[in-house]
Amino acid sequence: MSKSKKQVEAIVSAMGVFTAIISTLVELVKKFGGTMENIYRLAIPEGLVTLEEVARVIVGAVKVKNEFLCLIFGGENLIIDECNGREILADASDVFDWIDSDFRSWGADEQGPATKKTPVQVYELEKDGKFPQIYGAHSSDLDKLCLTQHQIKKFVQKCRDWLRTDGYGTFFLFKSKGHYFVAGVGFDSGGRLWVSVHRLENVYVWDAENRYRFVFPQLDI
Repeated sequence: MSKSKKQVEAIVSAMGVFTAIISTLVELVKKFGGTMENIYRLAIPEGLVTLEEVARVIVGAVKVKNEFLCLIFGGENLIIDECNGREILADASDVFDWIDSDFRSWGADEQGPATKKTPVQVYELEKDGKFPQIYGAHSSDLDKLCLTQHQIKKFVQKCRDWLRTDGYGTFFLFKSKGHYFVAGVGFDSGGRLWVSVHRLENVYVWDAENRYRFVFPQLDI
């Protein structure tokens, strides 16, 4: 039995809508720096409601869920003020009572670029993991997760109440001389601040029971 004229028109109309959707999706993917290869590997997570959100996920701009971390929600926006990038943690004795000597010996003492006001978010560890797993689950582009050492110092000065207590660390990813490092900041038993440095490839497994904290620049979503 042949299709009626209305049925044919409905099919043509649906195909037109579908074509328009695909065309828009391709344009959005290209807008966010993606390629057709990204589209071919598409796996749509739950909860996406707009084509723009789908496009951002395709090119890796959004991580729907980091299985290792849970965002700490607060009633304020955390902003790191503008920095000229010249201050480094190895010299921050005006803030820290103890500074890890490995900042110098590992070359983790390079000044950074000047930065504008930067919104940041604080997460808490909820699943045991190594640094490469934890950071890799948050973004495939590690540069987007880095703060400068000057920004880290500013955060500690301005947002001290957001640091993990009880001797456990709050971690910050940064880059120095082409290598990724993680700065750990915490309080000793006397309430004095310390700062340590770890290589990103450190194989130590961080225990979620200790509720370590991680600070990231707020990613665009």
